[in-house]
Order: sequence, then structure tokens, then C-alpha cells
Amino acid sequence: MEFFLRKVYPWLVEMGTLWVLVPFIAGLFFIRKPHKSIQFWLLLLLVLVSVLAEGVGQLVVYLGAKNNIWVVHVHTLLEFLILAAIFYTSFQRALFRKGIILAAILFISVSLIDAFLLEGITQMNSLTKVSGNAMLILMGILYFYKVANDLTVTYLDHDPVFLLSCSLLILKAGTTMSYAMFNQALAASYDAARICIAITLVLNILYYTALILILKRATSC
Repeated sequence: MEFFLRKVYPWLVEMGTLWVLVPFIAGLFFIRKPHKSIQFWLLLLLVLVSVLAEGVGQLVVYLGAKNNIWVVHVHTLLEFLILAAIFYTSFQRALFRKGIILAAILFISVSLIDAFLLEGITQMNSLTKVSGNAMLILMGILYFYKVANDLTVTYLDHDPVFLLSCSLLILKAGTTMSYAMFNQALAASYDAARICIAITLVLNILYYTALILILKRATSC
């Protein structure tokens, strides 16, 4: 464990911070391709928001701020709303669309209450992360239900929203426990908090890698 925290963890942080640029660069390359769907532009916006969040977080630290967790609060909210928009455009049933709108309103409320009344803007927004992850997992499962009842779908690996749902299911389910335990782990020791962050970094790297394929599929759907 000592070797991991002192040798591997710093390298993992650097890689996790820079890896978001990989799908962003790929997305800029895919812009040249024809037949881009609304999902493509929303996915590219999702990646751009992640790039800006990483950049602003690094800039705030460089300028001398001791805490940049507020960037995580903003990124979490924007990420959820963009993903909700992707699922909204992917469903035709009015019931599912209304449910996504309701989930977005509920999530905005939870985010604001968590940031200003509960955990605070300077603490990891664990409650917001966990509730948002649960909603996104549910949206992904609903999309699986939609695909299972759509007899026109032949190749699932050509459906960008299906691939996104699979990626989100792995990412959000895997990071939920880390986010839920982060503030308690940080109160115990910095090393315990780093373990939680390490799990999140590994899953984020895998997620950003998957986004390259998802963006490519969104140019031809």
C-alpha cells in the first residue's frame, strides 16, 4: 500500500487529469465526419465540460486557492444535466421524458441544498454524487428496456446511447461507494481518501476511453 500511494498514485492522478483530453481530441477529429446526431453534440459538450472542469480546478490551485471542491459541485451538476438531455432525446415515450425532466429538477434541488445547507461548497458533494449516480443508472436501465423492446435494433454496438448506458452503469456503480465514503475517509486520514480517489480515477480513465468509441458511433447513427 505504501508503494501504491507514494509511487503509483501520483502517476495515476496525472494520467486521470490529462486523459479527458483524449476523447476531446477525438471528438474534434470526428466533427469533420457527416451525419452527426444531436447525441454527438451533447456528448462533445459533455467532454468539453469535463476538460474545462479539470482546467479550472488546476488553475484555481495554481493561483493559490486551498480548496477547489466547488469546481466538482459545478461539474457534477452540468454533467448530470447533459447526460439527462442525451437520454431525453433518446426516448420517445412521454412518460420517460417527463420522468427525466422531473429527475433533473430534483437533482438541481439536491445539488443546491447539498452545496449550501448540508455538506457545503468546500466539501466533496457525496450526497449529490450518490443521488445523481442512482438516477443515471436508472436512466441507463430504462434505455436497456427500450432497446430490448425495439425489434428494429440489430447491432447494439452501433448504438451510442446503449454504449453510453453500459459505460455509465460501470462508472456510476463503481464510484458511488467511493464518493459516499470520501468525506469520512478524509476525516480519518489522507491515505484513506486517496484510495477512494484512486478508484474513481481508474474508472474515469476507462470511461473517457469508452467515450471515444461512443462519439464515433454518434457520427453515424
